[in-house]
Amino acid sequence: MNKWLTGFLTITMTIPSLTWAQQPLSPTPHPPFPVVVQQAQITRLIERAERHFQLGKAAYDAGDFTTARREFNQAVDTILDARIDIRSSQRLHSYFITLIEKINALEVEALARGHLVDAQRYEPALHDELVELTLDETRGEASEEANITPTLDFAFELTPQIKQFIYYFTHTKRGRATMEKGLKRAGKYLAIVRRIFQEERVPLDLVWLAQAESNWRPLARSRAGALGIWQFVRFTGRKYGLRQNAWIDERMSIEQATRAAARYLRFLYDRYLDWALAMAAYNCGEGRVDRAIAACGYADFWYMHKHRLLPRQTRNYVPIILAIIIIAKNPEKYGFTNIDPDPPLQYETVTVRSAIDLRLVAEIANTPYEIIEELNPELKRGITPPDMEYTLRLPSGTAQQFAALLERIPEDRRDYWRVVRVKPGQSLQALAAQYELSVDRLAQVNELPPDAVPEPGTAVILPLDEPRPFRHGLIYETRLGRRSVRRIMVTVRPGDTLSRIASRYGTSVREIARLNKINPNGILRAGQKLLVYASVTRRGNQRVSRSSFYSVRRGDTLYSIARRHGLSVSTLKMWNHLRSNRIYPGQRLRVRPPRTAPAPTKRGTYIVQPGDTLSEIAQRYGVSIADLRRWNSLRSSRIYAGQRLVVRPKTSPKRRGKKIVHRVKRGETLSSIARRYGVSVARIKSWNGLRSDRILSGQRLVIYRRR
Repeated sequence: MNKWLTGFLTITMTIPSLTWAQQPLSPTPHPPFPVVVQQAQITRLIERAERHFQLGKAAYDAGDFTTARREFNQAVDTILDARIDIRSSQRLHSYFITLIEKINALEVEALARGHLVDAQRYEPALHDELVELTLDETRGEASEEANITPTLDFAFELTPQIKQFIYYFTHTKRGRATMEKGLKRAGKYLAIVRRIFQEERVPLDLVWLAQAESNWRPLARSRAGALGIWQFVRFTGRKYGLRQNAWIDERMSIEQATRAAARYLRFLYDRYLDWALAMAAYNCGEGRVDRAIAACGYADFWYMHKHRLLPRQTRNYVPIILAIIIIAKNPEKYGFTNIDPDPPLQYETVTVRSAIDLRLVAEIANTPYEIIEELNPELKRGITPPDMEYTLRLPSGTAQQFAALLERIPEDRRDYWRVVRVKPGQSLQALAAQYELSVDRLAQVNELPPDAVPEPGTAVILPLDEPRPFRHGLIYETRLGRRSVRRIMVTVRPGDTLSRIASRYGTSVREIARLNKINPNGILRAGQKLLVYASVTRRGNQRVSRSSFYSVRRGDTLYSIARRHGLSVSTLKMWNHLRSNRIYPGQRLRVRPPRTAPAPTKRGTYIVQPGDTLSEIAQRYGVSIADLRRWNSLRSSRIYAGQRLVVRPKTSPKRRGKKIVHRVKRGETLSSIARRYGVSVARIKSWNGLRSDRILSGQRLVIYRRR
């Protein structure tokens, strides 16, 4: 069956209204966005998405990061689920890119403040970079490899475009580095992926599509919000059974996402009877490929490539994959002789049905936390989903021990109890003193006598009295003995070295290099992000913790939380801007008043501490961010630890006017109060550190009234 007939049958079977395309049409220039969508429909779509974004922004400003995350996701989903090609409208495409950038900016700010919009640590997707490449058409033809005819397990045509990318991956510094990383990382996943592709009847050579998509990184995220090794967008992921909620996103999983990718590729091949077109549709969607076939009458990727009937990214995408496959099948021939692939993932599984902190999993399995996290990349918050069945992956040989020890921990305490291994000579009494527990309680839980001295290496369960908060974001503290550690994301400043950063945060160069998988002797670049465990010192027996907030657990009520923290329900509602008594698991509630600002120096300055943001400092001192930036000649809101900021302008009290403390009455607004005293709303917000126009009856406001 010739290619034209294949294309014709595909069209008549899938798009009956397009059976007129019986003769190849003369290629005509296509605009960048070939599909015309009614402007009214685009307007409604953007309005719906913007409504969710504004709801998320309001929740974000109020400190409700769980609601913010949900609304931000809904804003993105509104666009992605509309089944409209985003590129079909310049206006829609521009809005979507702007929306993603605004959400990402808020995520970065939230992480810097120690909060969460999305708890996962994402990495850039490789295909965002590769598909934008523009290569020299003369490259590749003259190389020795150009005359080699490789053999793949599906039909393909070796074209000049493929040879160009072979040249890029083998002869350019950046291309070789990308290829080397992919060949090394692939060692972890190839066995799993090949098994699944074979079960789903997909050519095994296509496993290397994952390298073009993500370079084998489960946490890769594209600019359009696609996630995981196989780069699924939300709609397609749900269509192929990948669960996505506040706790889990199986687009980042290993087995589930791989099976979904294999089934999607098989579906596309059955639609077009051509693997090149299947790969093209995997990138730009089957609707875009259908329209290209309808326009030219041929189900031939290279014909569409020649006449530019597909997006430029897709025209690059297919030859990139084919070039990677050709090199990966015989890396030595292309000069990749010293590749040491990562060892394959080997694990056992245990089915759990309750919330279990992955730190507890690591402690029970006696395995580093990073390994447990790597085996379960789809867990977004460092905890297994509550009230939901989840298959937990554990290092080989640990499942039996894990199940036995987990049974001794009550289900409703698996998110905050922990396990430690006994050191030589360590008694139960010593452990109780170290972790501030009752000896009798510790002995009872572990079924040991109070004066026992367990064997070194024995697992001892610690029945902590207070829940450890869920891992909301990248900043959290864990208490081990007298030492507290805070996990933070650091932005490298010009002139920074690993040694200087390690000294600044009380850690070691080796630890930073291990956490970030970088060379300890390497050179850092300004703006680079590094994960750091920063030491937090203690004074005597005083605990240092982020106890200003409490994470709501199942069964909690506002009354029980207020009683536990010695508060009234009304105070709790006021601090958290709650209009009703309704709360939900995972919600973060403020249970202590905001910390007071340290007095400025005599010169009215403040030295920035690690973790500070301009927003927090402005709120702490009752000034606006704009004032801080103006007083300190800042071009942006970026600040760094050790920086000295002016927090009090050099103006006398006389120039500010007479200080008045106004008590808000029922029905008053900031606008009415500002009119009453002849000042602006912005100044009242600045003087009182208000982030929104919302005020409460009985609230006291400081106002400087002109004489």
